[in-house]
Amino acid sequence: MVMDFIGDQDRARSQTGRLIVLFLLAVLGTVAAVYFVAATVVVISSQEEETPLGWWIPELLLVVGGGTILVILLGSLIKMAQLSSGGKSVAEALGGVLVHPDERDPDLRKLLNVVEEMSIASGCPVPPVYIMEDPSINAFAAGFGFDSAVIGVTRGCVQQLSRDELQGVIAHEFSHIVHGDMKLNIRLTGLIFGIMAIGFIGYIAFRFIGPVLLHTRSGGKNNSGPAIGIGVIVAGLILMAIGALGTLAARLIQAAVSRQREFLADAAAVDYTRNPAGIGGALRRIGGFQTNNIEKAAASEFQHFFFTSALSTSFATHPPLAERIARIENRTPADVRPQIDGDPSAAAPPVPNAASMSGQVAGFAATAGVATSRSREVRRADEVRESLSHLGDADAEHLAYARVLISLLPDTVRSAVHDTIGAKAVCLLLLVDQDQKVRHTQAEELSKTLDSSTIQEIQRLRHTVAGLVSGNPELRLVLVDLAMPALARMDKSDSKAFLQAVEAMQVADGRIDRFEWLLGRLLSVHFDRLTGGKSTRSLNPNRSITLLAEPARLVLAMIAWSGARNEEQAFAAFQAGARRMKLGDLDLPGRNDCSVTELDQAMDRLKRLRWKDRSVLLDAAVDVICADGQATIGEVELLRALSSTLDCPMPPVLPGRVSS
Repeated sequence: MVMDFIGDQDRARSQTGRLIVLFLLAVLGTVAAVYFVAATVVVISSQEEETPLGWWIPELLLVVGGGTILVILLGSLIKMAQLSSGGKSVAEALGGVLVHPDERDPDLRKLLNVVEEMSIASGCPVPPVYIMEDPSINAFAAGFGFDSAVIGVTRGCVQQLSRDELQGVIAHEFSHIVHGDMKLNIRLTGLIFGIMAIGFIGYIAFRFIGPVLLHTRSGGKNNSGPAIGIGVIVAGLILMAIGALGTLAARLIQAAVSRQREFLADAAAVDYTRNPAGIGGALRRIGGFQTNNIEKAAASEFQHFFFTSALSTSFATHPPLAERIARIENRTPADVRPQIDGDPSAAAPPVPNAASMSGQVAGFAATAGVATSRSREVRRADEVRESLSHLGDADAEHLAYARVLISLLPDTVRSAVHDTIGAKAVCLLLLVDQDQKVRHTQAEELSKTLDSSTIQEIQRLRHTVAGLVSGNPELRLVLVDLAMPALARMDKSDSKAFLQAVEAMQVADGRIDRFEWLLGRLLSVHFDRLTGGKSTRSLNPNRSITLLAEPARLVLAMIAWSGARNEEQAFAAFQAGARRMKLGDLDLPGRNDCSVTELDQAMDRLKRLRWKDRSVLLDAAVDVICADGQATIGEVELLRALSSTLDCPMPPVLPGRVSS
């Protein structure tokens, strides 16, 4: 399954390459059309000259072609710049309002709970959620990657769907997040806007520049303004037509790509929830409406982002509802009827074994809870490998286990991570040292950098959080994930002070252990991406494992040292991973060589690793971790952090579950 996910990413990149080729053809067609019009004018104008010009005019092609491409390029770059903040810009353009993590409205609380469960089950950061005050049933996911992703949901979607149906819709959107469809959608939007820019220029010429010249009266009989004005108006009309044709071609390409990705997301949602009636029921309810249009002007621009068509249009960016439902329920489209309230005969048919599947999920949740309380510190090697086989492909059991983990949180702690002050306090409490002297130093440092309200919250929660994570260390990353949306609401100055406090907690004892480094990195990357720092840069994953052997060696060494009691154990574990990467005999870096700075740089460099080699590195990391036949929760946390860095979200390691 690791290779299934990795292979899907490679296929997505190939699809993107083919898409770019198609768009280039559309651009070349636009250039050819503009050149033909310009050449026609030049040829006709030169007929009275002694040597009339022919249709092939290289200088004209250079000017017209260069100008047209420049306009398209600038238009695309302008639109991409407008969307540079990721999903937030799309959500706000559609009138979305951020749902605060501490929201108490029952409908919105249900929505947030579903999103949190999906995030923890899939290994993705919890995305911000936006609500659109629209009665239609629809949703979207947007962003450049996991850390810039947002989910938007209409009010009608939250109010009119059951929890299972809402869960199916959110699972569909998470599939778009995991499989990279969001970045593709944003690029499509930018490219289409660039081609539309030709039409915009034509409209300006037709509507404004031409009429002004047409009514120019200076110059007497020799006044050429009206003639030029007529020419500009005609040219504007022609450019509008060319822009419309180019946009038509681009929209058709966009629609073809979008329809295929919707089928894949539907299938992933069924795998995720093991409940076809959920997403199928949502689609049936939408089919029962006479219209399900988004009442927002920007809906046409972002049509391909949505769960179903946001507008009635000839550019079908989504497959027909009946066809989607038929595939989900393994039926024919002719047998599908929409779900209309008050018409039980139109309801979705019972899904085979649906009741038994629900019972299995509930039973697993209970079993997972017992296993969690019985064996909190370690996981078997086969359990770790089984979880790695589900990269980007979490299922109903992972979802059930996520619910178990969340249910273990006391109400006081769960409420705290949904509040900005409480989220800061909980994250800092995860760094509290066991040594009393070090704790005293940490307290002194916090008093220098934090406000009084945060310090009071730390004092209120310290015993609860300490008892919680000491009894179940697996909850540490759960708390961090749940805290991220609340932390994102801090302004720049507050986030800077918070990161200073985190650093002070880390270095209070003169060293930084494994979890301290991990938490510090997660937080710094999170805030860096929020502020548009270096982590937002799109890196082309084209480097082989051979070219990135040094950062891979350093990361494997860090993992080896973190789980070893002595140098001999560390060396044996490290060599197991090195053999997997097939790079020959590698020297084990010393423990002191695995500094925080070096590790951060190594992780950043590994983002350039090509997709097919990411599975090799992750398999090697598992070999290092499981060299002794088991993995501690701390080692699992490092593996999941490495997976996240490589954009390969890894679900939780399920106790007692192994590959069949």
